[in-house]
Amino acid sequence: MCFSATASFGSAALLIVGGALCTTHAIKNDKTYLLLAVTPLLFALQQASEGMVWIGHNENLISLTTKASILYLFFAFFFWLIWIPLVAYMLETKKWKRNFYIILIIIGFIFGLYLWVPILLETGPRHIIKTSVCGHSLCYELSEGGLLPVTVRESIYALLGVLFLLSSNHLFRKFWALVMLLGVITYFTQRETWVSTWCFFAAISTLWIYFLLINEFKAKMKKQAS
Repeated sequence: MCFSATASFGSAALLIVGGALCTTHAIKNDKTYLLLAVTPLLFALQQASEGMVWIGHNENLISLTTKASILYLFFAFFFWLIWIPLVAYMLETKKWKRNFYIILIIIGFIFGLYLWVPILLETGPRHIIKTSVCGHSLCYELSEGGLLPVTVRESIYALLGVLFLLSSNHLFRKFWALVMLLGVITYFTQRETWVSTWCFFAAISTLWIYFLLINEFKAKMKKQAS
């Protein structure tokens, strides 16, 4: 994301440590939160992939830049559209909401394929034209066209994000509310590099999961003791 390969790899390292702490805590204390707990580790992979984008760009290695960009956008345009509703589904206790999240997983899979497959195939509308630096961040320039206009694609993406806030699990809602807030802020302040910038801050925000899990465990222990 912002600044350099060092920033991307540094954030990836931090996320690995945070993800390891979250995962260990979930395994020992409440496996219900396991998928949420490993989320920082998955964000670490995405941040590391953007570190490779930086290296490819800085060294003028076009092939590396393109392949690393495709991997990075795999997370941004496809993976998270499936993973986040899956996490919400696993934490949901109400039957109708669990069914609702199954629908969102299916929608995320189809919509994600629509967004990412042209990037993977490097052809047709919405394939990568080039990856460049805009200010202090990376810009992923995609070709125009496709069945859905840009505004429609962005609206669907945003709507899916908002719908995850319907989760009955208060811990997940707190985490995802922060992610969405950061998304809104970066959209209006870093519009040109929004994909890169929001993913960076969303990744860092996953470190909050550890503190949410710790507080949840303490509250649970206190309730059992009373």
